[in-house]
Amino acid sequence: MKKLPHVCILTSQYFDWGIYGGFGSMSRKLAESLVRVGHRVSVIVPGRQGQQPTETIGGVEIRSFSPRNVVDACRLIRASNADIFHSQDPTVLTYLAQRIHPRRAHLVTSRDPRELSDWWVEFLYATPMRRLLTPLNYFTESGFLVRQAVRRADAVYCPAHFLKEKVKRLYGLKQLPTLLPNLIDVPSALPQKSDRPTITFVARWDKRKRPWLFLELAAQFPDYRFVAVGKGSASAETGFDAELRQRFRNVSNLEMPGLINRFREPERMHQLLSDTWIFVSTAVREGLPLTFLEAAAYGCPIISRVDPDQFATRFGKQVHDDDYAAAIRSLLAEAPLEKGRAAYHYVRETYETSRALAAHQEQYAHFAA
Repeated sequence: MKKLPHVCILTSQYFDWGIYGGFGSMSRKLAESLVRVGHRVSVIVPGRQGQQPTETIGGVEIRSFSPRNVVDACRLIRASNADIFHSQDPTVLTYLAQRIHPRRAHLVTSRDPRELSDWWVEFLYATPMRRLLTPLNYFTESGFLVRQAVRRADAVYCPAHFLKEKVKRLYGLKQLPTLLPNLIDVPSALPQKSDRPTITFVARWDKRKRPWLFLELAAQFPDYRFVAVGKGSASAETGFDAELRQRFRNVSNLEMPGLINRFREPERMHQLLSDTWIFVSTAVREGLPLTFLEAAAYGCPIISRVDPDQFATRFGKQVHDDDYAAAIRSLLAEAPLEKGRAAYHYVRETYETSRALAAHQEQYAHFAA
């Protein structure tokens, strides 16, 4: 049997050690799925508090370096014997890997390309510390060296159709990137929904996600169950998180369970999304959120201000003027589970784990050759 290529995933986040966002989750899902089908997989990632320099989780070799220590990052990249370096969103690591290993294959998935207007939104909703770090983050994620690395990559992908033109424009590509779908676990059949309508929010409790808009909805619909999953992602957000929990603690139909770790307790997320009638996102800016795909995989229609790949307009309601209550009333009056069924079939055909993994392996086989 032909040996499968060793894949090194370059990423700014890996799910664990206080990192619970979509980038980190998809990096881990891809890595562990590749290991299960026989690939050797390693990860190079900036280290977080509590993370060891070298760890193995789920069969994946995870090597971390001190953030902003370029020499340390170069040492890890130079020591790697991977056949393929796959960046889960381009960073300066992408550029360094190309310079250190010019004869290896270098692939880039652009998950959330940010133009200046996107960086401005990030700045407006950031904590004071994150605002101070914005120039550095821009350099390491969108600066000249990163743009150059994307143009030089052997292939560029994105996980959503609407991102193609944006990625081409932002990085000055000659052609549109290819769709390379996220890996999403999809039930074999649509789950039975709960008798009592359940309306769910899953996101970091960061200010850009605007969780308070969802929490305020519960009192307006006392007959429905509201579940707000997540917590603040950084130490600077813990006060904001605690303030929201204190403010809404007496809303009887609102549950705030905190983080549900989809890797360590998948059955909890499975049960919640099985019960969910409507999934609500209140974020002011997004790429194609992993949570949209996960909710759609369980037949949940989407209510959202942002509309990536028309997920809200096709499979739910797009919100205008932040009137989420009106969107909920309107959707509930229009047989929401039918829109959820359409969402389920779309995600199953496009993003289901085995299909998406096969698409990745096809690309790896091509470039490893």
